[in-house]
Amino acid sequence: MSFGIKKISVTTITVSSVSIWIGFFTWRILFNNFAVEVFDASPTEVGIIQAVREIPGLLAFAAGALALYFTESRIASLSIILVGLGLIFCGMSPSLIMLGAATVIISFGFHYFEPTNTSQLLLLVKNSEVGRAQGKLRSYESLAGLGGAGLVLFLTLFLDYRQTYYIMGTLVLLIGIYFVMALPANRGKTAKRKVTIKKKYWLFYTLYFLRGCRRHIFTTFAIFLLVKDYGLSISMVSIVMLANNLITIFTNRFLGNLSDKLGERFIMAGSSLVLVFIFTGYAFIEYLPLLIGLYLIDNVLFGSAIALKSYLSKIADSEDITSCLSFGMTANHITAVVIPIIGGVVWSLFGHQATFIGGAVIVLIDMIFALRLPSRKALTQYSRQAAEH
Repeated sequence: MSFGIKKISVTTITVSSVSIWIGFFTWRILFNNFAVEVFDASPTEVGIIQAVREIPGLLAFAAGALALYFTESRIASLSIILVGLGLIFCGMSPSLIMLGAATVIISFGFHYFEPTNTSQLLLLVKNSEVGRAQGKLRSYESLAGLGGAGLVLFLTLFLDYRQTYYIMGTLVLLIGIYFVMALPANRGKTAKRKVTIKKKYWLFYTLYFLRGCRRHIFTTFAIFLLVKDYGLSISMVSIVMLANNLITIFTNRFLGNLSDKLGERFIMAGSSLVLVFIFTGYAFIEYLPLLIGLYLIDNVLFGSAIALKSYLSKIADSEDITSCLSFGMTANHITAVVIPIIGGVVWSLFGHQATFIGGAVIVLIDMIFALRLPSRKALTQYSRQAAEH
């Protein structure tokens, strides 16, 4: 059955991205409160679930293999379905073990969606506008997060966590089913497609790896700290997420434009410098409003990933992009599988300060590698020479 969508476009990329981010933010907002209030989860237990959640990220390289035979749009559509099913299973979970299993299903969907959907965008737009295009897409993703947070906040005023999971999961599932039926399924020619790791992309993989380390420390433990130690309610968590997405609607576009104008090295190294102070702040500051402020700034700086993908689009051959993004996702998650567990154990033994200081050290290393990125002028020249050949 066909719904008349003949080929992928920026519009279909955007709608797909919006739907999966609504699902992801639903899980992100509900998870900590659901785990703590329903199952009385400890820091170590949350760390274990978060670590297991990252196992699909280790297997993200398989998305590059699937792209040999199926279009990126088909892989992305099936990923949306997995996220919807995972949310529904979260609501059905009778224990922390089952909640962890449902979270893994969501993770498979999200981690296979990201490289394939991003690849579609990078292949569609010009290199000179790739930062702007990514910034615009991420702004829509923030808008989706805003809508998702608003829906969760509204639903939890009248319904319990489980019912909220059911409603949001069904919404995402139906969108995924529509795109599976509407978008092209199979790839016509696969001869030029290969799943390989090339030496020339080593810096991209390294930075993707380090960014994953710092991201998983913060996303695992920042909100958890506010919930566990400061008693932040589900309503306040939703409001923080609403504020975060409202801000990043504008800042993502700004960072995308800035990446095109000032270069990827400036964005990557500059964001890492700021993050050193944010992690240090979470280790020692005890004033809740300031911690929330630092959390919002950190989420703004997640947008700096635009610059890393922009760098890839300028140095990579078109047939390598999906494969590179998939392997990059795997590199991103190599230590992310163990870092949440280590962070939880370190927290339990030495306090949360040690966990966040470790994050600050990782971010400092990331900044050193970011300074090795070519200048904007050098990248532009390289991209032009590659296009001529």
